[in-house]
Amino acid sequence: MDLDVAVVGAGFSGLLALHLLREQGLRAHAFDAAGDVGGTWWWHAYPGSHLDTSCEHYQYRCSEQLVRDWGWSERYPAGYEVQRWFRFVADRLDLRRSVSLGTRVLSAVPDDGGWRLDTAPGGPVRARHVVACPGRLPVEPELDPGGFGGLVVRTADWREDRHDLTGRRVGILGTTPATVQLVPWIVDRVARLVVVDDGPVDVVRRVNPVYGWQEREDYRSGFPGRGEPAPTVADRAAMRARTDDPRLVPDGGPGAVLLDDGYLEAFAREHVSLVQDARVTRIGLEADGVDHPLDVLVVPDAFDAGPPALHGIADGPGRHVVVARPGHTPCVDLQDQVEAVVATIVGSVVR
Repeated sequence: MDLDVAVVGAGFSGLLALHLLREQGLRAHAFDAAGDVGGTWWWHAYPGSHLDTSCEHYQYRCSEQLVRDWGWSERYPAGYEVQRWFRFVADRLDLRRSVSLGTRVLSAVPDDGGWRLDTAPGGPVRARHVVACPGRLPVEPELDPGGFGGLVVRTADWREDRHDLTGRRVGILGTTPATVQLVPWIVDRVARLVVVDDGPVDVVRRVNPVYGWQEREDYRSGFPGRGEPAPTVADRAAMRARTDDPRLVPDGGPGAVLLDDGYLEAFAREHVSLVQDARVTRIGLEADGVDHPLDVLVVPDAFDAGPPALHGIADGPGRHVVVARPGHTPCVDLQDQVEAVVATIVGSVVR
């Protein structure tokens, strides 16, 4: 395959870059190890996966017709609806013919003014430019789950309907954003839930209006709106009113604010425990001299962590990396980054 641009990833940024590059007449093709388009949202299909920014942030500003033909069901859609949106985009913009799914980029090295990529399956690819859209890489937990004798799952590798936790004893290794989303959605299903506390997080209860016909029409008429900002400061007095456990409420400086669906209240349930100074054992977790036998350990990755798509890609001229930067509204920032990357490539290619 001989390309002007090879795009690594078929999520939010990869699909947008692919569309904009093709609109400019460039030979562009995307490669993704996932089984379908959607990037982060294909990998992170755990129960409770939701947007923490309003749906407008995930709306591409490059096409008014996409807005006219699509209607979100609520302000902060669930992950499975976000996946449906990306599938709709890929089909409506006819992107699938330029996407190789189930294909991993094993390496990309500068070669004779361009790039040589090795893909599996698929073989070698030559491209003048590489646009890498992998999200941030997973961060390994402080607690190594390797010694556990039961099932270990990661929220960054949780395909839709892949794991049924009903009636099982579950431990979660940390209090990450994925933990905040997962806990309220599994608390009524599991027999036992043990969460390892690696620090409290600021949360605000999610107010998630359902969008009927009128709200959808208002949304469409506001194109190209940038959406409502997410909360930036948590009301810790309100948090303390929701829980009797002071360990769940931060007492330091303000941190990132997460939206929740009953995270704090879940810890008041009799079968839920928050533990500290824990270690992984063959049968589960041990904390403060107490054994907690478990069937499943969950490693809660960051939202945009995916498989290590950048491993094997060398640095060199003509490689453009699009990543979510902490502290920014991810999707608005990413659209701007993608548009800037495409403009740079278009300006440098002589056709």
